[in-house]
Amino acid sequence: MKKPTGGAQIPYPEYTLRVILACLGPPARLAVHANAPLDLVRDMLTLAMWREAKARYETNNMISLIFGKSLRTVKYLSARFSKGDIFEETEISQMRRVEDLLRKRPMSLMELARHLPQSGEVDTAALAVKALIRDKRVEPTPAEKGQPTRYQVVDRHLNLVTEGDWEARLDALTEHLEAVTETVRRRFLSAHPEAAAARTFSFRARPEDMADFRAAMFDFIRTHYAELEARAEGDPEAQIYAVYAGATQAREAHAETSEGDPT
Repeated sequence: MKKPTGGAQIPYPEYTLRVILACLGPPARLAVHANAPLDLVRDMLTLAMWREAKARYETNNMISLIFGKSLRTVKYLSARFSKGDIFEETEISQMRRVEDLLRKRPMSLMELARHLPQSGEVDTAALAVKALIRDKRVEPTPAEKGQPTRYQVVDRHLNLVTEGDWEARLDALTEHLEAVTETVRRRFLSAHPEAAAARTFSFRARPEDMADFRAAMFDFIRTHYAELEARAEGDPEAQIYAVYAGATQAREAHAETSEGDPT
């Protein structure tokens, strides 16, 4: 299978790798900026891939196949990351991981435990679910006779804007990058690229004018998504969408105004 690129054709595996390489540019730049050692960054990439695979697939055998590594290697990674050799798991990070899993579909405690780094630790899942229910972020679904209780997220607006709590800020960063990643995946690696879109606008402006422009842009989005949610109330065809917006001084000064379609 081949993908078109500027009128040319390249093999699909190469096309996929080019997309991945383009997406790895931002973390590579941040790592160089932070003077992070290459081996440590490699560990971070391995941890990120393992977390994603653990959330997506049920067994180590499947992860072994996807990774192209032996089952022994995958079990080693599972044991290493589950022990917290790199990052100590906090209550907030556990809650966030459980909430992200439940956003995909309702799950029981046993199902959640299979997806968590502490594989099989039902107590970890139970503590996280209890805290999420306390915060009214998760609720039990109506239990069917003879079936374990499953839990689902409570659909409501969450304000993740904060300047003080670093864990909350990282949660907000994860939420933002998840939307960006899904845009890239749909535009480049799915059968329906029209389901997502993004634009980048570059132009000259005064800092004080940009502050007002940014505030107006965010207010515009808040007003209109509230209207869209009201219209979608009770409609079974309604879907969850993520719209992201931002403004920053560009890495390099641009001589001309430009509009790009990076995805």
